Amino acid sequence: MKKIILSTVFAFTVSVSFSQQNFSKIYNEKEEESYKSTTCGGVERWSQKVLTDALANTINFTASVTTIANLVSIVTPSPSATMTRYPGIEDKTYSVTCNITIKKTETDNDYHLVLSDGVHTLIGEIPDPVCSSAASSSHVNQYIAARNFIDAHIASGNVFNVNIPSVVVYGVAFIDPPHGQTGAAPNNLEIHPILDIHFALTTDIKTFPENIVVNVFPNPVANKLNVQINSKLENLNDCELNIYNAQGSLINTVKLPKSTNALDVSIPVETLSSGLYIYRITKGQFPLFEGKFIKN
Repeated sequence: MKKIILSTVFAFTVSVSFSQQNFSKIYNEKEEESYKSTTCGGVERWSQKVLTDALANTINFTASVTTIANLVSIVTPSPSATMTRYPGIEDKTYSVTCNITIKKTETDNDYHLVLSDGVHTLIGEIPDPVCSSAASSSHVNQYIAARNFIDAHIASGNVFNVNIPSVVVYGVAFIDPPHGQTGAAPNNLEIHPILDIHFALTTDIKTFPENIVVNVFPNPVANKLNVQINSKLENLNDCELNIYNAQGSLINTVKLPKSTNALDVSIPVETLSSGLYIYRITKGQFPLFEGKFIKN
């Protein structure tokens, strides 16, 4: 068994690419017709979409944890392109665990995500932070971080067969006038804008294929976390260990050394703040194991 010391410096850097206007755009005919004159930033209810409207201060940003099934069952009014923020619905935020099945860039440069629970679908959108009004929104940094997550884990272009682990999406409820949107809910409800998105994590150790054993020690840990991995998989090449804080935000990614079926790795954690952390071991985009440790 190999003993390897990784001198990984824990850092989290958010980088923003402003080349999104060059992405290839694929739309259905109705969507293209509706927004064909738009290049950056929307027209219909745009201030509500980027939270710069006069009633944005009425929004309750304490999220209600819910499901897509519940969201698509909410009774909504007939949407209008000129309606102001609708009280009782568009002044609420929600947190929902779901899967992303489609990601594409709209003609207004929003990231359009189709969120699914396997039966129902709902649209979630993230505004382009460089477009009009969005750039001046007090939530622009949240748009940047959410789009960086999508770029890092899906792609910067259009993907119509997204295959990543389930995510938690947090954002503001929005009623969008129907124009043939892909994945639209029957009640026209969307999460728009998305203010945060991260992988859904458990707080208990979970073995995914039931043929991998992981041991981390000491736990609690002060300086170095030892990670021992034994697997019946063909090999442990191209594996990573991702560390998240208790809120589900990615703190660091450690590229694990190549191995056949056993690893013994020591990871420096002295720069982490005290508290609970969750780690996930992945091979490619497939999760192999998930657990937790406490930093003293």
